[in-house]
Amino acid sequence: MKTFIFLILIFFSISLRAQNTMFFMDRLPQKISYNPAFIPEANFYLSLPVIGGAKAHVYNTGFTQNELETFVDNINNPAYNPDDFINSIGDYNHLLAEASVNLFSIGFKLKDKGYLSFDISINDVTVNDASSQIVYFFGEPEDIPMSDFPIVIDKFDLLTNTYIGFKVNYSRRISENLTLGICPQINFNQVGLKSSDMEAKLNISIENENEIVYETNFSGNIVAGLPVEINPDAIDDGKFDMDKDLLPEGWEEDLTVGDVLRNRSFLLNIGANYEIEKWNFYASILNLGYSKWKVNGYNLNGINEDVYVEEDQNMKIGIPTKIYLGVNRQFSKKWNYGMVFNNTFYSTGSNASATLSLNGNVGKMLSTSVSYTAGYMYNNLGVGFRLRFLPGTDLYFVTDNVIQLFGYRDAHRLSFALGINIFVGADKETINENLID
Repeated sequence: MKTFIFLILIFFSISLRAQNTMFFMDRLPQKISYNPAFIPEANFYLSLPVIGGAKAHVYNTGFTQNELETFVDNINNPAYNPDDFINSIGDYNHLLAEASVNLFSIGFKLKDKGYLSFDISINDVTVNDASSQIVYFFGEPEDIPMSDFPIVIDKFDLLTNTYIGFKVNYSRRISENLTLGICPQINFNQVGLKSSDMEAKLNISIENENEIVYETNFSGNIVAGLPVEINPDAIDDGKFDMDKDLLPEGWEEDLTVGDVLRNRSFLLNIGANYEIEKWNFYASILNLGYSKWKVNGYNLNGINEDVYVEEDQNMKIGIPTKIYLGVNRQFSKKWNYGMVFNNTFYSTGSNASATLSLNGNVGKMLSTSVSYTAGYMYNNLGVGFRLRFLPGTDLYFVTDNVIQLFGYRDAHRLSFALGINIFVGADKETINENLID
């Protein structure tokens, strides 16, 4: 059972994207990822691989890293009561995690009314709802007090999806007030997992000479999309050998470009911006579509201690759809205030947040934002800055919860975005002069 859980949880290591604070920040072409109707304040921008940008967001409801480590280290301590920790989590623990790493981005102005950009990135999203007793599986069965058995996991719902996304974003000013944007996206799908009806039970029995045997029983279904075929040496007459690796030995060395680009799917992102006097109104819908695998897609069905595998040539895994609604007002030449509402729709429900921010320029070298986000936790004070540290080169850093970054081991939620842009564009001060009477 522990091996089976490990095969699922191992993909959490690549998951750690939602920085509402970035939405109104000055001179950040990365804002296009929130609304395709944004037109960057640049005639041209370029973001190079990796240093061009990375974003991460993780939110875990039930426990922090320090709390989990304390539980694992003290579970067999007679003076420690693990039930107190289990009860503090509630019935279920909820994990939401997203990450994105830039591989290459470029954008340029088209005459006076249009903007065209291209973006390639590696992305991951993970959502997990699990019974609170799942924390027992982070430790060793031998450390669990006898009185705590049986350990029953009556719910384990997982969705994780890793893909390479290629976007083409086109935004155009339709009229003096209205700007529209559209962003078709091709995904090259790498790893996807989705579980349903997963249940597990860990119990003990006493054999001869008082030997303790740990018994596991589990059931449920997992659909899995993989970059290569499942390990053929681990399957015998449709049954998976839990003592063998999920993927073939040396699969990384044998991975080809064709394997990476084989399983393709399509997403669509759309957005709009309406300006009236000093006010701007924004709306966007992102991730209309899903990932699919025509090759290396599998159904894994667990019954007791057995796992049976069959191929699935039309396997689909969703990508959470997002809605953004925003409004801001330019109240001086260099400063504006705004509010943005975000709702992300997962298969297990939705998660909403709203952010108030003050945004502006401090000279031509620095732009900044200060924000407060309601949703997730309620101590989310955000900051962001863009600094021109070399001619035409900007460094940016944004977070929705700066306090937790300093104490990340005790944080339930962490978010950040950072990178470097090569940026050639119009003087923002001139732009603002056109907005202020």
